[in-house]
Amino acid sequence: MLSELEPLATSLGAYAFAVGLGLLWGSFANVCIYRWPPTDEHPKGRSVVAPGSHCFACKAPVRWYDNVPLLSYLWLRGRCRDCKAEFSPRYLVVEALTGALFGVAWWFAVVASAQFEPLDARLVRFGIDAAFIVVMVIVAFIDLDTKLILRGLMVPATVVFYALGLCEHRPWLDGLIGAAVGYGVPWLIGEIYFRVTGREGLGLGDSDLLMAVGALLGWRGVVVSLFGGSIVGSIIGVAAIAAARARAKGRPDEPSAPADEPAAPEDDEAEPSLMKTELPFGPFLAVAAVFFLFAEPWIELRFRL
Repeated sequence: MLSELEPLATSLGAYAFAVGLGLLWGSFANVCIYRWPPTDEHPKGRSVVAPGSHCFACKAPVRWYDNVPLLSYLWLRGRCRDCKAEFSPRYLVVEALTGALFGVAWWFAVVASAQFEPLDARLVRFGIDAAFIVVMVIVAFIDLDTKLILRGLMVPATVVFYALGLCEHRPWLDGLIGAAVGYGVPWLIGEIYFRVTGREGLGLGDSDLLMAVGALLGWRGVVVSLFGGSIVGSIIGVAAIAAARARAKGRPDEPSAPADEPAAPEDDEAEPSLMKTELPFGPFLAVAAVFFLFAEPWIELRFRL
C-alpha cells in the first residue's frame, strides 16, 4: 500500500508537507522556549497548554488567524495587533529554522534512502529525526536565552530517544553506552577544568544534553557532538572576542588626567575579561548533534570503505 505512495514522497508537495509540519512544530517550540525556563514568578516554569497564546505585554489572547506560523509575524510586522508591542525576532527565526530542518530531514530520511529501504521504514526515520530536531531547537534557544539546559526536559528526552532508537532497530546496548558516555565524559572534563582553574567549565546541563544525544545516536554521536560543538564554539568565540576588541578600540579616548593627579590605570584586565566571557555551549552541541543525525549513514559508510 505504501509503495504506491512512493512517487509522492519525492514530489514538491511532500517537501511542502515536511516544511509546513516543521513550521507548526516550530511554533510549539517557541511556546516551550518562552514558558519552560524558571522565573522568579514561576520557579518551575509554566504550562505550555494553559493559558492559551497571548501577548506578553497586554495579555490579549492571540486570535487564531494571528497564530499562523511564520506568516503571522510577517503580516503583523512583529507586533501585537492590540497594543503594538514588539515581539522578539526569535519567534520568526525558530519557526523558519525548524521548518527548514524538517525539509532537510525529509530529504535525508525519505528521499536519499529510497533505493535502500522501504517507505514505511523511511517515514519512521523521518519521525524520529523530526522529534530530535524539535528537542535540539528548544534546548539551543533556551540555553541562549537563560544559559540553562533543563534537566526536566533532558531526562524524559533521554528515555524517549532510547526507545525511538530501538524502533529504528539500533542495538539496545548502543543507546545505553551512548547515554553513559554522553553524561560521563563532559562531567569528567568539567570536573578536571574546575579543579585546575577554579572556574566552572562544562556544566551538568551539557552532560544532560549529551546523555540524550547518546541515547539515540550512540557514543559516536556524543563524540561528534562534543568535538564538533567545540570547533563551532571556538570559531564563534574567537569572532566574539575580535568584535569586542574592535568595539573597545573604537571608543573615544578618555580626557587626560591633570598633571597633579595620578593617571588612571590602564585596562590591563580587559583582555583577560574577554577570555572569561561565558558562552552557552548547548547551542553548539545541538548544531553538531543535528549534523551527525543527518550525516551518520555517510560517515559510517565512509569509514567502512
